[in-house]
Parts: sequence; structure tokens; C-alpha cells
Amino acid sequence: MALRAGIGGLLAAWCVIAGAQDLPLIDVHVHFQPAPGGLPAGAVQGAVDSMNRLGIERSLLMPPPQVDTSQRGFHDLADLQRAARPHADRFAFLGGSALNAMLHQTPVPAVDDAVRARFRQQALDYVQQGAVGFGEIALLHLSLPAMGANHLYESVPGDHPLLLLLADLSAELQRPVDLHFDLVPEDMPLPDALRANAANPDLLPANAEAFKRLLAHNPKAVIVWSHVGFDPLLTRHPTRVRQMLQSFPNLHMSFRLNRGAPRPGAALEADGRLKPQWLALITEFPDRFMLGSDAFYGPGGSERGATEEGLRNLKRLIAQLPPDVARQVARDNAIRLYRLRP
Repeated sequence: MALRAGIGGLLAAWCVIAGAQDLPLIDVHVHFQPAPGGLPAGAVQGAVDSMNRLGIERSLLMPPPQVDTSQRGFHDLADLQRAARPHADRFAFLGGSALNAMLHQTPVPAVDDAVRARFRQQALDYVQQGAVGFGEIALLHLSLPAMGANHLYESVPGDHPLLLLLADLSAELQRPVDLHFDLVPEDMPLPDALRANAANPDLLPANAEAFKRLLAHNPKAVIVWSHVGFDPLLTRHPTRVRQMLQSFPNLHMSFRLNRGAPRPGAALEADGRLKPQWLALITEFPDRFMLGSDAFYGPGGSERGATEEGLRNLKRLIAQLPPDVARQVARDNAIRLYRLRP
């Protein structure tokens, strides 16, 4: 009898894991890899092939946080919609490059009524074009050697007037804001691993308090802090993440899981197991987490950012969550926050 009960328990556990693995996923943070001539025609097919292989039913496509509308490879919402047209039903879109460029090109003292009006109109134009959110917007965006020598370094204060305006627009227009924000809790030297890229400064000034002011500015704004679970500064560990989620009910996060590592900020162990402290955190806040691979899709699949391992790790994460939590993180939270249509 005991043996039969034990076998029954194992079968039940296997069914739960198998069910979680079969859940269709929504990836809330992906890009197309730009090429010299613009967005490659095969990028959408490369994305769809990868999505089909990994059980991703829909991806939220957005431009990376570009800072110059005249730069080579600059693209925005309309370009993404045009490139994805052959498989438009598999994507939803965020607009953000023009907003991010305006943010980074406008010093705080230069923000006047005319600048605010242009910023607001750009956000309204995105919504008119069908954007489900605004992004990717960069507060601190470190230049990562793994992304190439020309990977951008970007920095603005979290309480920049245009960011506060964007929070108000998020609340008014019911559109989430996807933020790239490398957290610096206190002044710190640049980690040695990031010194290969000369764009990064030697000293990183603290930025946490200004970010908190942004979160507190409009409680009805929906802020999605991307790339939790794998961050370059190792500062987003479970204790700090829990404190932020407790303090700011409008804060949400999306997991990027390129690989596992022993450090606390990595959600997975090196063998792909979800760490107990992260399991406890996700279970405590099941309505606040989503999946965001940060894949840069080209004709051959993800060509930069998320690796194939990173994409598969999204499924590994979901398979290790309780079934009701798994469904929320895998897709339901994305549908609710971004108001996605079936």
C-alpha cells in the first residue's frame, strides 16, 4: 500500500510538472536584431520558429532604448509592426525609441511646457498606432561586453521630469512602462567584468532613491522593471526585490534567465533549479512577475541577448512553480497588465 501511494505521489508530481511545461508562454520583452539595411526581412520568421519550438504563444516586441533618432539602425513602433506583419497575430507591440531619445537628450533644466507637450503627443501617437505599452525606456543601461563593444551606456535620474510625466501617461492611458534599470544602491566602482567597454564610467553613482521617487510619483502607473533574475551588477537579490515589491504595489518585474549562477541575484542554480528563496518570493507575489527573455531575433532565431539556454530557462522556471502561480507568471499577468486580446 505504501509503495502504491508513493508511486501515485510521483505520478501526480510528474503530471503537475508536465502540465506546467505545456503552458503556453507570453514573452513580454523581445526585440528584432537590426541590420545595416534596417530590420532584416527574415527576423519575424526566425522569431516565430523559435517561439513555436519553445511554446511561446505571443511575444511583446519593442525597440531597444535608442538615444538618437538619426543613428544607423534606429527603429520604432511602426517599423516593428511593418516587419512583423506576416505573423502579426503572434506579437503585440510597445513604442519607445522616440520617447527614450527625447528623455536622454533633454537635460532636466530644459524641460518646459513645449517639451512636455511633444513628449505627451509622442506617447499619444504610439497609443493611436496600437501600442500596448511604452518601452524599452532606460534609466541606467550599462554597456555589456557580451553585447558587443558598441553596446550603449545610458543614464538619466529616475526622477527626471519626463519620466515622471511618463508615469502619469501610463496611468492616464493604461499602458505599462517597460524600464531597463541597473540598480546601484550606493556609490560603487564599476565591476571588473564591465571594464572592457570604455563607455562605462569608473564610478557608478547611487540611483535607488530617485527610482523610488519615480515609483511613488503616481501609484496608478504600471511599471515593469525588466531583467530580474540575471542582472550585471548583482544587486537585485531576493531580499531587496521583496522590499521593493512590498513598498510599491505598482511595480512588476519580468524574468531574464540567460543562465543560472551561485550568486543571490541569479534566480536559477547553474543546473537550472529554481532557488528556494526565489520560489518563495514568486509565490508570495504571484501577480507581479512575468517572463521577458530579452531575445534579439534575426533570421536564425535569437542572435543577441537571450541565448537558446536563456529561452529554455523560461520554461524551466514555469515548470518549477505551483500550477496556479505558473499560469499567472507564464501568461495571465501579461494578458491582464497589457490588456492583450485573445
